Amino acid sequence: MTNQVWLAVDGALLKKLRIDAEVEITTLARTHSLSTTQVKQLEDGGDSSFYTPAIKLATGRKLLMHFGADVEPLGLAPEQIKTQEPEIATVIETVETEKTKLPPRLQVVGAVVIFTGLALSGVYLSTANSESSQEKSSQQSPTLTPIATPLVESKNSGPALATSTEAKTKTMDENPSECKWGDEPISVGGYQATKPGDYVYVVANMDGAICLKDATSKLHVLHLKSAQSQTVRGRPPFEIFSHNLNGFKLFYQGNLLRLPNRGIQNITLKEQKYE
Repeated sequence: MTNQVWLAVDGALLKKLRIDAEVEITTLARTHSLSTTQVKQLEDGGDSSFYTPAIKLATGRKLLMHFGADVEPLGLAPEQIKTQEPEIATVIETVETEKTKLPPRLQVVGAVVIFTGLALSGVYLSTANSESSQEKSSQQSPTLTPIATPLVESKNSGPALATSTEAKTKTMDENPSECKWGDEPISVGGYQATKPGDYVYVVANMDGAICLKDATSKLHVLHLKSAQSQTVRGRPPFEIFSHNLNGFKLFYQGNLLRLPNRGIQNITLKEQKYE
């Protein structure tokens, strides 16, 4: 994405990524302190909720990055730099023509000015090309993805199951250091269900690790960077642990969960009736 304004194709991409991640418009708007109208206008068109096109572009780019889209930094494109080179040549030619009409002393001064301008232009073009090369190399580097460890059932269940292709496989014990399950986890529920209870959607507010275990004892350990998200599927109820559970936003059955207190580390999510 290198355009300087928000296009309809960008809105279509944002809508597809949101639907694939199973995130409601209201949830996405609340996460980024936006109105639902702003999110809808980013996806389907309209500018009445944004002060300027630049603000709309910046907001849309932020939401694309939330879903892991490859968004290039704004700046002067290399082809724009190349178009400026003929202008420098035209200026030099004009000065050379005018030089023949000037006295000798002024011609010397003019020559010094011309060579100084050429030197500065060369430095500018060299710096711009260098920055363009650095941007291209950074775009080719692999995008950071959340690392999910293999699913673990029991000591006698044989080799651990492989995780998804976008997560790196990591060998671990049945009870890794990131996971310390409490004897009596606090049950979180009582919400009106608007979605099935066979998955939990996790969004990281900061870098950290979180453990999720379903009713079959399949274990997921997610190492997420700030603003990264992951969907974990399984059979309810889910047991969740993190040393900093308040560092994550948890969505279950279509609701953003509210933790009973800030010091809580271990909770259980029981499936509510969904029709």
